[in-house]
Amino acid sequence: MILKLKYLKLLLIPIVLLITGCNNENTKEKDQSEKKEKERNHEDERPHEVALTEEQMKVMGIEIEKLNYQNISGYIRANGEVTINPDQESKVGSIIAGRVGKIYVKEGSYVRGGQTLAIIENPELINVQVEFIHSKNEYEYSKLEYERQLKLNRDNIGSKKILAELESNYKKALANYKTHGEKLASYKISKSRFDNIYEDTSEANLQRYYAITSPISGNVVKRNVTVGQYVEPSTDMFHIVNTSTVFVDLNVFEQDLPYISVGQKISLDVSVNLYEVYEGKVTYIDKIFDDEKRTVKVRASINNKREKLLPFMFVSAKIYINQESVLAVPISAIEAEGEIKYIFVKTNEAKEIDEHGEEEHKKEEEKNNENEHKKEIGIVFKKILINTGISDDKYIQVFPIEGLSRGGEIVTKGTFYLKSELQKSELEHHDH
Repeated sequence: MILKLKYLKLLLIPIVLLITGCNNENTKEKDQSEKKEKERNHEDERPHEVALTEEQMKVMGIEIEKLNYQNISGYIRANGEVTINPDQESKVGSIIAGRVGKIYVKEGSYVRGGQTLAIIENPELINVQVEFIHSKNEYEYSKLEYERQLKLNRDNIGSKKILAELESNYKKALANYKTHGEKLASYKISKSRFDNIYEDTSEANLQRYYAITSPISGNVVKRNVTVGQYVEPSTDMFHIVNTSTVFVDLNVFEQDLPYISVGQKISLDVSVNLYEVYEGKVTYIDKIFDDEKRTVKVRASINNKREKLLPFMFVSAKIYINQESVLAVPISAIEAEGEIKYIFVKTNEAKEIDEHGEEEHKKEEEKNNENEHKKEIGIVFKKILINTGISDDKYIQVFPIEGLSRGGEIVTKGTFYLKSELQKSELEHHDH
């Protein structure tokens, strides 16, 4: 019996330890949860307002203006990048397989539309021309025979059966002649070179190469072949781009989209050339919304005759809009911390302000509060987060994230000092 009790005690020890450990773990998790909750509450308690006396407002140069609607004939700012106009870009290849005989251009060369870039050699070219000559001879012979028999029948001399056979042969020869003529044209070989073939019976004037020509004027940005290389019709031999006109794809925020329409004028700010003016028009507004960026792509066509704008270059643009009456503030009223923008609003609240600094406050405490602190009443200014919209050189549209309405009093000058006072309050808040 005693042995059984000893074994029972040994079994109970690990169970008790396990339960104790679980309780300790739950206690730790609870403490951590409470700590995080306190931190969140502490963060929410960060100061978003500043109180100033009238004297301080004068010293800081604080100026106040009522929030109102403004008629803005301004612009919306948007960022984006330069892209190639697809109608001014071409990847050039050969329609027949063959070996590259000569190349007449290099990377960077400017070429005109129709200019020969290279030539392809292929024996198939000879066969195509010989077949055309045979079809031409057959057509001309059958035509003569048909016309001769047709004349005999008109004179009631010829046979209708023979006429029908000759007419059938003539139509077949005509169709064959046209087919081979179109094939010849696709190889860029002129039919006129065979017009006088029977006047010079010594040798037919056959073309032994196929010319690769440029379909557009522009610069050769890539050459993918060398002399002697065998190419297939799927091979892109040259890449040609004309950048005299380019597109700019801009990212426009959703709140600005109602002010954008096709045909609006835009101008670009380009960091590489601050003195060059690039202008264009909106040509397309995308029908798909980018949920990640919260923007819509707006495309504009830009005149780039001097070709200083290069594809994939980043740019900033002004999209000019018609006059709009919008809730707006002076540009000087806007303050920012990173991508967060805000303004300061004068409230109807009042707050006591301790004129003494923190050090003086401690000294007075050491004197067992022999003198009361001198207090003054200050006007409270509140920080209001905003988004911005259209702008001109003076005013900018605002979309308040918090409560703000027409007629409210906002700070238009001296916001930097209010921002500094707010940051000072935040530091004191963290110290406590």
